[in-house]
Amino acid sequence: MTRTEERLRDALGASAARVRDDRLRPLPAAETAETAKPPETTPRRSTLRRHALRRHMGWLGPVAAAMSVLLIVALALTVTGHSHKATPPVSYPALPAGFPKYFAQIAGPSQIPGPSQLDVVIRSTSTGAEVTRAPTPDVPGWRLTPQTVAAAPDGRTFYIAYQAVDLQKNTSQTWIYQLTFTHGGSSNYLDWIKGDPFPGSGLLANGGSMAVSPDGTKLAFTGATQQQDGQSWPDEISVVDLRTGAGSVWRVGLSRPGQTFTIPGISWTSDGRSLVFRAVWCHPIPNSDVCLDDPGRPGYRGPQVRSLDVGTRGGTLDHGSTLRLGQSARYPVIADAVAGPGGELILAVLSGPADAATLTVERVDATGRRLGVLYRSTAYGTVGLPASVTLTPDSTRHYLLLTYNSQNGLVSGWIDHGKLRFLPARHPNSGLPITAW
Repeated sequence: MTRTEERLRDALGASAARVRDDRLRPLPAAETAETAKPPETTPRRSTLRRHALRRHMGWLGPVAAAMSVLLIVALALTVTGHSHKATPPVSYPALPAGFPKYFAQIAGPSQIPGPSQLDVVIRSTSTGAEVTRAPTPDVPGWRLTPQTVAAAPDGRTFYIAYQAVDLQKNTSQTWIYQLTFTHGGSSNYLDWIKGDPFPGSGLLANGGSMAVSPDGTKLAFTGATQQQDGQSWPDEISVVDLRTGAGSVWRVGLSRPGQTFTIPGISWTSDGRSLVFRAVWCHPIPNSDVCLDDPGRPGYRGPQVRSLDVGTRGGTLDHGSTLRLGQSARYPVIADAVAGPGGELILAVLSGPADAATLTVERVDATGRRLGVLYRSTAYGTVGLPASVTLTPDSTRHYLLLTYNSQNGLVSGWIDHGKLRFLPARHPNSGLPITAW
């Protein structure tokens, strides 16, 4: 299928998604398991259908638009069918086989009335078209704010972590929902995962991190055990079994006097037995997301890349994790690190002036020896921002998304043979990167 045909297909899907099923009068048909779900009675559990969230509108307009697009698709197929040459890409190069079909963004302001100005939007990687949108659940007595999103290996399931504040007690928890959607995105569903709710101590300064295991059975996420100057920095790791709700927690244990310990990101190894995370010690600036990493201070400790064996079933991070790689003259600033598909590490390394640093993404083995450079560029405004550069593997771990500050602002793209190919959608909310794909 050519890029033109893919765009026309997505446009047809978007038009069809605007047709309100409750305004049509088809012949009676058997209900599917998905449409026959009983209504939820638990106030913290939410079932959302896209057509129920949209404004009332007639169906003739969308149907007419869909028919027009269908005619265009037919015309395009006719033209390409008479050509003996492959149709060249129109604007966005063809994606490789097995490439993720969807990516998630935390977007604002919300286009759907509700308690939060942030939605989670799922878009097509081939066109950037919005496939479905999940508004923040409206739960009486609670205020929810989305923090991060993770993608499951099936490519059609996403997990959303919310900070849930009890408006009466002024306490907070972490609520995690599973987002699924029908073909074409005409309906979506949000359900609490087993094990909810989880303890929390406030909105995380950098949004935290979350990752689904390679077999799709476990979910790992970061949380905060304490607040400092009204801020919460992720300093613990939880792993929950999505089938049973059983969980394990690894708390702090790596703190140092006078410094704040934080975990900007986590990722699973390909065998699903361990988590790779970056440990950072810094000094927070009140009322900001800045945490200064100052080598000149007494007791300074550079960032480390560590590995956590999830089979230890909880404890402290100092005993449960092992050092994989430390910051050194060879790796002046390790901005991010994720597990590679073959057991190696993939690093985002900064060198030179922090306001315009040289960014290198490279593969290294267990001893820290460089195996190859994947990408080079210049990153801006990285001073004191532990999560200013992020690496996000896709759910299959074959592709890598890079997000950083360029001269033109926040950019996200996937690394393709030394080049950064941008996904076909501008980021809607500065400071909130594409968090899952």
